[in-house]
Amino acid sequence: MNHLRPFKRHQQGFTLIQVMAILGVLGIVITLATSAYLQHQSKHYLKEALVEAAQARSVVAKNLSMDADVSTEKNTNPNTATNASPKDWSKGYVPKDGENHSWSVYVDPSSAAVVVNLWSFKEPATLLWVPIKGGQSNAEDTPQEQGSKVIKEGGLTWICVVKEAELPEASKLFAPLSARVPRPTISGDLVSADCQ
Repeated sequence: MNHLRPFKRHQQGFTLIQVMAILGVLGIVITLATSAYLQHQSKHYLKEALVEAAQARSVVAKNLSMDADVSTEKNTNPNTATNASPKDWSKGYVPKDGENHSWSVYVDPSSAAVVVNLWSFKEPATLLWVPIKGGQSNAEDTPQEQGSKVIKEGGLTWICVVKEAELPEASKLFAPLSARVPRPTISGDLVSADCQ
């Protein structure tokens, strides 16, 4: 006797809808992870660029101290044939690029402004360190621009200028900004409280 049993097909695997749902969830997770990684990488590059900007500011301060020494020497010895002040405030500093050209730092020779460019963001971003007059003054005498951070370093007072901050008035600047100095475009929330 032959017993015929009804053939039951046992389902194994996933349905098309289940596969599509899993792929959708994976796509969202990968998108969020990639975004977080890129933001972390951008902050890392920004920190590297700000460390390099500190070195650039120290070169400008050294040039200022050499200028003060030259001016003092010229005042005490009128027979000395030296220049009254350096025309190139970037003298001794070589512009630097970051890993994979993710950032660059250079000193504007005529205004002594330190320009930090970042290319790791969605759009190129720029941060400025601008020297202002009053390097030896008290903190209350230092002009505080809206949205700007002020530090004193190497005998100079520096203002960190970000996107929403206004550039100081020309009369407050250490030297007039040249046309080569770009407007700052980096958001203030990406840099630390003191722009360091």
